[in-house]
Amino acid sequence: MNIYENMGDIPIGSLVALTGSNESPIGVVLDQIEVTSFPANAKPVIKIEYRCYMVGKNGKTATMTFSERDLVVLVYGSW
Repeated sequence: MNIYENMGDIPIGSLVALTGSNESPIGVVLDQIEVTSFPANAKPVIKIEYRCYMVGKNGKTATMTFSERDLVVLVYGSW
């Protein structure tokens, strides 16, 4: 499996990192959030965002929300 391809749904418990940075924080997916937008002339669009517990190089932590395009899956699925 190529961990850099768009995997679609990321399971809760997956180990993830932010895309585009070799020194990005690493985190664990805590929750999936369904976000629905209502464009003026189209059907509603549903996207999934992920709440992640992130740990940086300096050991600082934060709970943050990201779209699937912002994350790289390092370990797929829960342990």
